[in-house]
Amino acid sequence: MKFFWIFLMLLSFSPLVFAANAAPLGLELGVATYTQVKQQVGGKTSLSDEGINKYSGGKMLQGNGDGLGIDGLSEITFIFDVSDKLAAVLMTLPKDSFAKTLSALSGKYKLLEKQVPFVGNASAKLQQGESVIELNAPHMSFAMSVHYLTKSLKQVFTQQASREFTAQEKQQADKF
Repeated sequence: MKFFWIFLMLLSFSPLVFAANAAPLGLELGVATYTQVKQQVGGKTSLSDEGINKYSGGKMLQGNGDGLGIDGLSEITFIFDVSDKLAAVLMTLPKDSFAKTLSALSGKYKLLEKQVPFVGNASAKLQQGESVIELNAPHMSFAMSVHYLTKSLKQVFTQQASREFTAQEKQQADKF
């Protein structure tokens, strides 16, 4: 009986509770550095410097994803924060890989939301530690996006996008 209770206690501890952040291509968000990404990924595919990200204030690297072993990957962007830690990985894939990609990610990360209508926009949101993973497949597109983001970058993006939208609406209203 004693072993039964110990077994139940061990089962009650989810591995997700103790898990680190999402780690696309083995590069953990919030941990991997600009130098590590440049060495590990840059050795497999061509990466170019894309300047400074307006939301994170950090550097960006971009490539076409050739040589990374992800079927259909047509574009990949790495976004860093001001301390050169990886804050986001943005991928563009063919839309017809949505179900396969969601299935693979659901096996690794906690699924928070999923909308997969027969016709229309498909999306999903997953979480791991202090990171979120968002899949978006617009109805009238042949491509889908997979975004791995730290929660802090997601928050900054959401706040700034909201301010920009409000300013644009006010500017538009002022014209009437």
